[in-house]
Amino acid sequence: MSDKLKQALEELQDELKQIGSVEPKLQKLADDVQIALKERVETVPLVDSLRDAAETFEARHPKLTALINNVMSSLSNIGI
Repeated sequence: MSDKLKQALEELQDELKQIGSVEPKLQKLADDVQIALKERVETVPLVDSLRDAAETFEARHPKLTALINNVMSSLSNIGI
């Protein structure tokens, strides 16, 4: 995992903690981010969760959406 991706995931994780939502989509995203950081892998469930959350929460959580887009860009740069 690149340093840039790890940093982007950590920033996303921090934002998710600040939001503290119990919405299932955000909880799944938080779980997938935690797994990716812990196991230092980029997984398909993470990519799917990122896309789903970006579409769902764009209007309500613009900072979260920007962080999600940053992670997606980092994943794209490494071919995922």
